[in-house]
Amino acid sequence: MITQASQVTILVKDLEEAKQFYTKKLGFIVRDEIEFSPGWKYLTVSPNSANETRLELVKADTPGQKEIIGNQAANQVLIMFLSDDIEKDYLDMKGRGVTFHGEPQNVPGGKGVGFEDLYGNAYDLFQPISKE
Repeated sequence: MITQASQVTILVKDLEEAKQFYTKKLGFIVRDEIEFSPGWKYLTVSPNSANETRLELVKADTPGQKEIIGNQAANQVLIMFLSDDIEKDYLDMKGRGVTFHGEPQNVPGGKGVGFEDLYGNAYDLFQPISKE
């Protein structure tokens, strides 16, 4: 039985600029950074140390990979990130220069707002309704 996803691959133009975006602008941490050989580095980030889901940042090498950078989900949301305080996260991330598509608003099941990464991939930030 599958119990969860552990890693998602994000194609990037440059590993260092992508690492800086995810750590400095989104507040993620580097989980793995291993250089296996010149030109091949394994780099993963995640929202925090307790989060088991990692984003593997992979430098696009082929023309086909380079072509889909920033559009890996064909103009749909690539990943929905959960927040326990969407208003705070929105203001913090916006203050660090993240591009948002509006402000947090009520959506089915909670509050949400879309944003994008440095290449234009679409993400959602979502805070579920508390079930207290």
